[in-house]
Amino acid sequence: MANQQYLFWVMAGALTLLITFVSVMVGKSQTPRKGVLTFIGLFVVLALLTLYVIY
Repeated sequence: MANQQYLFWVMAGALTLLITFVSVMVGKSQTPRKGVLTFIGLFVVLALLTLYVIY
């Protein structure tokens, strides 16, 4: 049971850092259009990395 709690907090911390990183990158964009494109680009990269790790 302790391992599951540890894994939960590691995942919660990783997601917090990921959300912060994406927010900073999108927030630094000059225009809303660039912000949306930045978000889509980061989302696609993260999705591809997830698929790479799974398979």
